[in-house]
Amino acid sequence: MNWRDLLYLIRRNLTRMKMRVAMTATGVVIGTTAVILLVSLGIGLQRFALQDIGSIGELTEINVFSPAGMGGFIMSSSGAQREQSVLNDRTLNTFRDLPGVVAVTPMVNLRANASLRLNQYTAYASIVGLDPREIKNLGFETSSGMARLGKWQAFIGSKVASTFMDPRTRRTVTELPDLQGQTLQLTLTKVADDGKVTTRQVRVRITGILEPSGGNKDYSLYLALNDVMDLNNWASGRRINLNTEGYDQVLVKLESPQQVLPVEQNITQRGFPAYSAQSTLQSVNQLFLVIQLVLGGIGGVALLVAGVGIANAMIMAIYERTREIGLMKAIGARNRDVMFVFLGEAGAIGTLGGAGGALLGWLLAKLISLIGGSYIAAMASQSGATDLNVPALAFTPVWLLLFAILFSTFIGIVSGVYPALRATRLDPIAALRYE
Repeated sequence: MNWRDLLYLIRRNLTRMKMRVAMTATGVVIGTTAVILLVSLGIGLQRFALQDIGSIGELTEINVFSPAGMGGFIMSSSGAQREQSVLNDRTLNTFRDLPGVVAVTPMVNLRANASLRLNQYTAYASIVGLDPREIKNLGFETSSGMARLGKWQAFIGSKVASTFMDPRTRRTVTELPDLQGQTLQLTLTKVADDGKVTTRQVRVRITGILEPSGGNKDYSLYLALNDVMDLNNWASGRRINLNTEGYDQVLVKLESPQQVLPVEQNITQRGFPAYSAQSTLQSVNQLFLVIQLVLGGIGGVALLVAGVGIANAMIMAIYERTREIGLMKAIGARNRDVMFVFLGEAGAIGTLGGAGGALLGWLLAKLISLIGGSYIAAMASQSGATDLNVPALAFTPVWLLLFAILFSTFIGIVSGVYPALRATRLDPIAALRYE
């Protein structure tokens, strides 16, 4: 029997028991729909959770912190204190030697109450000191001007202008000022132990405005490291010894996201707490992978139940077509030919049900995304959010549709194995006498 004859027999047998095929395939449709819908929900929720991963931090950056609660030292296995546990310049040089590192800079926060002033308006921003020599390697993108740091020069985040307010009315300004090229007055305030209030004022020229990032960078003002250290020395009333006290935080920039996790692990093994958006992304992906497997398994159970229905339909077909099987064997059909006929019919039922389930699951996923997205957007608009980007709550990739159809076909073929073997064992003479 050639493949053309085999396909003809399969099509003829399926078309003459349309109702049974339709009812059996319905079970496959339900199981496949459950797999598509549940896994699509898992993928959609994962995309929803990760849509703002850039606001947590750039995927090529590692934030390294000074060891907490250990006085800046870590005990080695021999009990000796390791000096390299201090985040000083010597330690930073060892970070620069790690593979893939393109920039290493301290991130020194201003340790004093400070406000910005432009004409009659005031604002507040997170003031951070960076190494000017590393700016070109940190990948700052500006919407205007340049990310350049000189003596009392700064570049700012895109949202700093929106924080300016009129101190008399305590309301934000309606027309946001263009800060590019402006000179802002930075006022610092400290209170001595005797209650005496002292202020210091410096003038800062804005060299550039950063592109929006969706995170803390949008509300930050970046100064040269030495300028911020000068202000911190004034605020603390003493000169901070960086060789012994070290920096509180260091930023490590790498060439590609694939290099982040090995370097982060290396830094952690040296005794420094480290954090990166890449590690968060990996943890979230692992969590949602488990969720998708669980949801897919629930849908898979329904598909396995449908496979039992296919096996039952094929066994019933054997009883109804016993004489036909005997006739096929009598005119020269081999056991392999009989087996292929039943396996082909079972696989075809699985394929039909899988295709129908894939289509239905995709449509239901679209419907859930439409209804859920509209609801979330409506709730967000009531809370005042106007630029919320809501991704699809149930996302169905093409590979999932193809996998569901192939898996349904596989379930159908497996379900037809026992009926096919049973058909091949029929004695042709006994089968021809069967009533």
